[in-house]
Amino acid sequence: MKYEKIAETGSIGNLTIKNRLVMTAMGVGVGSPNGQATDAFIRFYAERAKGGAGLIITEITRVNNLHGAGEYDQLSLATDDTVPSFRKLADVVHEYDTKIFVQLHHPGRESHLVLNPDTRQLVSSMPVPSFVAPEPTRALTVEEIRGLVKDFGEAAGRAKEAGIDGVEIHAAHGYLIHQFLSPFDNHREDEYGGSAENRRRFLMEIIAEVQRVCGKEYPISVRLSSSEFLDGIYRESLTLKETIEDAKACEKAGVALLNISSGTHFTGNTIVEPTSYEQGWKIPLAAEIKKAVQIPVAATGVIRDPAYAEQILENGDVDFVAMGRSWLADPEWGVKAIAGRDEEIRKCLGCMYCFETAGNNLCTGGSHAFCSVNPYMGEELNYGEPGKDGEGRLCVVVGAGPAGLEAAMILGKRGFHVKVFEKRERLGGQMYLASLPPHRAKMGNFIRYAVKQLETLNVDIQMNTEVTADMIRELNPYAVFLTTGSVPVLPGSIPGMRGENVYVAEDVLTEKVCFSGKRMAVIGGGLTGMETAEYLQERGNEVINIEMADAMGAVGFPLMIMDATAALARTGVRTMPGHKLMEIRHDSVILEDHAGFQIEEPCDAVIVALGVRAVNHLQEELAGMERVYCAGDAVRGGRRVPDAIHEAFRAAYEL
Repeated sequence: MKYEKIAETGSIGNLTIKNRLVMTAMGVGVGSPNGQATDAFIRFYAERAKGGAGLIITEITRVNNLHGAGEYDQLSLATDDTVPSFRKLADVVHEYDTKIFVQLHHPGRESHLVLNPDTRQLVSSMPVPSFVAPEPTRALTVEEIRGLVKDFGEAAGRAKEAGIDGVEIHAAHGYLIHQFLSPFDNHREDEYGGSAENRRRFLMEIIAEVQRVCGKEYPISVRLSSSEFLDGIYRESLTLKETIEDAKACEKAGVALLNISSGTHFTGNTIVEPTSYEQGWKIPLAAEIKKAVQIPVAATGVIRDPAYAEQILENGDVDFVAMGRSWLADPEWGVKAIAGRDEEIRKCLGCMYCFETAGNNLCTGGSHAFCSVNPYMGEELNYGEPGKDGEGRLCVVVGAGPAGLEAAMILGKRGFHVKVFEKRERLGGQMYLASLPPHRAKMGNFIRYAVKQLETLNVDIQMNTEVTADMIRELNPYAVFLTTGSVPVLPGSIPGMRGENVYVAEDVLTEKVCFSGKRMAVIGGGLTGMETAEYLQERGNEVINIEMADAMGAVGFPLMIMDATAALARTGVRTMPGHKLMEIRHDSVILEDHAGFQIEEPCDAVIVALGVRAVNHLQEELAGMERVYCAGDAVRGGRRVPDAIHEAFRAAYEL
C-alpha cells in the first residue's frame, strides 16, 4: 500500500474511522427548501462514502427557523419532520463503513432576510451588519441566546435519533458563534462579551447542551477558524493565539474533534482559496493548535495530492486530512489515493466555479453547485457511468482543448474508437494557457488527468494536424465533435493594432516572445489580461494594465477577481481602469478616459488581451453530415472551462 498513513484507522471519541480522510461541509444545494435530505442529496454523499471518505460532515444544517437560514436549499434539523430523511442518509452512508456527522449552524448576520422572511432583522453578537452583504442586523438578547443554545441541543438530539454518528458545531468563518468568539466582532458588555471566557460562553453552553441532550459519549466536533487574518489591519481580531485557547476550552468541555479552517466572510479567500493559494498554506496553523491539545485535529488547506496528505499525517501536523472541493472534483479520491492511483485522480482546479454556481442560487434554489471538471457532481441520479455501447464505431474529435479532451474520454469509456486531431503541438487549448501565469499551475490538473485517461483508453491522438472537411468525410465517422476553440481578438479599427510591437497574451505566456526590463502595456483587464500583467511584472518589467470598464475584472467571480487584483497590487502593476485604447504607436499608447480626455503612456511593447473569437468553419463545411456536435469556444468565443467540459460531456454521453 503506497499511502499507509492515509489508510490507517483513527479514533474520534468512541468512533473508529476507517481511514484518515474527512469530507468537510460544503453547501452544494442538493437539499430541499424544507430541509429534507433528498434522494439526490443522499446519492451525492453515498458516492463520496463509496469513494473512500472515512468521515463525511454534511453541509450547514439549520437549527432555527426564525432567523437561522443560511441557504435556500440547506438541510434542517430545526423540526422533527426531517428526521426520517436523515435516517435514510445515515443508513446509506453506513453501507460503506463511513461515519457521518451533521454540521449544526446558524449564520448570524452572514445571511439574507429573503431567506428568513419571518424576521425583519438578521441577528448577531452586536448590531453591526455584514461587511460583505450588509442587511439590517440587531444584537441577540440574553434570553434569545439561551433559546438558541436549546435549539442546537434539540437539533443534535434529532441527529442522534436519526442514527447520525456525531455533530459538528460550526464556530468558524464569521458565522454566528464566531461572531461571539471574535474580539473584532464582539463588544458586548454582558456575560457573553468582554473577556475571552465570556466570548466563548455561547459555544461552551452549546457544547454542554448537546451533551445534556445526547449524552457525553456522543461525539462532538467543533469547527474553528485558526485566524481571521485581520491582525495588522484592526487593533482587535481573532488570531492563532486566541484560537488555541478556544481549542483548549473545547477539549476541556469534552469535544471529540477539532476541525480547523481559517478566515471570515471579510477575508473570504482565506476560507475558500482560489487557484493561486499553495497546497497546505494554512496547515502550520492547525499544527500549532494540535500541539496544544490531546484530542484529534482535522484541518483543511487546499489539499489535492495524496503524497502531501500522507506527509502531513507522517509529520504529525494533523490527525485527519480534511478536504472539501477535492471530493467534488473526484468522489473516488479516497480509494484512488489509498491504492496509489495518484494519476487517476481528477483534481480540483481551485477555480471557484462550485462556489460561484452555489452562490447564484443561494437565495432562490432551483439549481445546485457545479464542478468545472466533474459534470457528474450533483447530477448523480441523472448520470451513471456511461454504457459500453460504442461497439468500436469511429468518432472524430477535432481540437484537444478541455471540450475535446472531455468528449474523447467519455466516448472512449463508451467503447467508441476515438481519433483526436489537434493542430498544435500541445494539448489543453485555452486551459493550457490559463495554467501558465504565476501560481496558476493547478489549472493544468485537468489536462494531466485527461492525458492519463486517454492513454488508458487507447485513444488515438494526432498532434500538429489541421483537419479539413474532406479528411473527415474520407474517414466516414459515426460522429464528429468540433471543439476547435478560438483565437485572440485584435480589433482592426484601432490604429497601430497590426504593428510590430503588438503581441497577444498567448505569445507572452508561451514564451514565444520574452521581455525583461521593458515598459509594457497590457490591454484588457479581464482575468487573462491581469494574469499576463502579473506574469510580465514578475519578470522585471514595468507594466500598466489598461481596462475600458470602470473596474478591473468587471466580469468574473468576485473572489477570483479579488485574488487577481491583489496580485497586481502585490507585484506593483499599475492599473488603469476607465481608459479606452485609441491608438498604438511604436513607443506609446493613446488612451481616452470617460470624460474624453486623452493621455499618452510610453511603452516598449503592447500585449492585447481583449478576448477571443470562435474558430469553427468546419461546422458549415460539414452541413448535411449526421451527428456533428460543437462544444466550447467553437460555439462562441470566450466561454469558460466548465461550459466547454459540461457541454462536451453531455453531447458525448447522450450520443
